[in-house]
Amino acid sequence: MITTAIAARRMIVTHLLFAGTLAFLMCSFPPTAAGADAEAIFSQGNQAYTEGKFDDAIALYTDVMRSAGFSASLLYNMANAYYQKKDVGQAILNYERALFLDPGNPDIEANLYRAKKEFGLKNEPPPHWKKARNTLTLDQWTWLGSMSLAGFSILFLFGCVGQKKPSRPLFRVIGGAFVLLFLVSGTATTSRYMDMNQGVITGDDASLRVSPFASASKTTRIKDGELVRIAKTYKDFVLVKPSAGNSGWIAKKEIEPVIPVQDWDKHVPETRNKTRNSLWAHAKNSR
Repeated sequence: MITTAIAARRMIVTHLLFAGTLAFLMCSFPPTAAGADAEAIFSQGNQAYTEGKFDDAIALYTDVMRSAGFSASLLYNMANAYYQKKDVGQAILNYERALFLDPGNPDIEANLYRAKKEFGLKNEPPPHWKKARNTLTLDQWTWLGSMSLAGFSILFLFGCVGQKKPSRPLFRVIGGAFVLLFLVSGTATTSRYMDMNQGVITGDDASLRVSPFASASKTTRIKDGELVRIAKTYKDFVLVKPSAGNSGWIAKKEIEPVIPVQDWDKHVPETRNKTRNSLWAHAKNSR
């Protein structure tokens, strides 16, 4: 009877280990898709950029985006083309989008810093903790947190039902490492998650209003290309919080969210977790 119970417990642990291994392999080797046509159009866009035909390059990059989805390199090249055209809002927007997909990329960070400096935008270097956080994407931090939790769970099960139990000091060290990793990744995930509610001003003469109506009085002019936090929407207006100053309402046509959306009403904090996966489901690895 005891032997049967032990065998059943070992079978449960074996199934958990198999499921964990399968999940690890699925996360580590996600399916990829590549289109020869998209690659060819992307190359044509690069050629147009080299020849100084920035409008043509942007049009070609947009075609690639529609057919093959987003990638850090595609958004980076598009941002460079807008930068050459001195289109401040679109340049900053696409640099920020590229950096969201590939955080910590030195080329994207350098060009974003240069663009902000040239266009007279607030340009403070990120703190050290944010630099460390930006070494991984939101998905990678989420995956790391899930794996650390899974590792701790398997360790706990092994300690409870395993025939040969690990020594208590070793168990505490390994278990503590898993817990610490889970806490760090959870904090980083939350921080990256909050960044999803940012937008870039793309209107040339945008101003904040006291209320979400066209007849409302304007309070503060806000620069093209400024990064703001999106609070909520109401009809054709968005409530935003600049990095400095008070919140205000701005027309939807004068702002673009860093995470592109088809429906503005789904970009408010309460529902952003429902839309994020579909919005970036077509994101590809950097070419």
